[in-house]
Amino acid sequence: MALAHKPESGKQLLDAGLIVRRGSTQAAVAEDDLDDSPVWLTNHPTTTRLGHLGAVTWQDEDHAESRRIYVLDLAAVASRVASAIDCSLAKDPVSHLDGEVLDFGLARLPRRNARVAIWVVRSLTSPRAFARLRDLVARRPAEGLRIVITLDSSERFRPPFLRGHEFVALADVVDHEDGVAISPDILAARLMIGPSHKGPVWVSGEGGVLIVHGKQHDFTGGKQKTAVGLLAQAWLDGDPVLPVEKVLIESECGQSMKRLKDLFRGHPTWQDVIRESGPNCWLEV
Repeated sequence: MALAHKPESGKQLLDAGLIVRRGSTQAAVAEDDLDDSPVWLTNHPTTTRLGHLGAVTWQDEDHAESRRIYVLDLAAVASRVASAIDCSLAKDPVSHLDGEVLDFGLARLPRRNARVAIWVVRSLTSPRAFARLRDLVARRPAEGLRIVITLDSSERFRPPFLRGHEFVALADVVDHEDGVAISPDILAARLMIGPSHKGPVWVSGEGGVLIVHGKQHDFTGGKQKTAVGLLAQAWLDGDPVLPVEKVLIESECGQSMKRLKDLFRGHPTWQDVIRESGPNCWLEV
């Protein structure tokens, strides 16, 4: 972003220390460019004046200072984002994936007994970027729930289910009085009710909340949460039927439990949303 492209907001970000200069490259928008796409500035081969070649003629640039390129300083932004949350690594977050992911350690949130891990990430809108994050998760699996705060718009980025991870768009939990920092109370509420765009099936990262066609189902036991996560992930992946044995094994139910109905005995979702027939089980959606 050149400062001249967003003069008001750009100055605010610069004054707040959230954007930094990148190299010596400068850019402008050509006056004869209807798409408003940036063009790089260079020196005229004869006059050496700074400018760029337009569609017809050379255009001199008289506001070079405002054409400098700035980029988001993720470390500064992420620290500001997590500033209202008591994180174990708040003073020295750990960087992953060339600075695209910052790990703020463990934190306590209102109305939650267990601590949660906090990551702040950006640029997850492309399949390649999300694949890199998935590889990172495989190398550093979550112990309990990990909240992934994304700087991407919730309209642009709707992540697939990733067990143990709750993706939360910053815009959904920001404290509007601050403008950048997360509100711990709003974040805690978001974890309980889910995002505004859920689709037919939504499940929390830890499997404790399952919402099917707007109806919420809560689960408390660790084994139930794991099983719910597996069933929801299967439905979201388009292959909803799972072997009962696989679900019981991954839920660490032990050899004594042979049927899924034993795991969900007495729970209102049994046979209403969670079904079992023979060796298979699925979500009834």
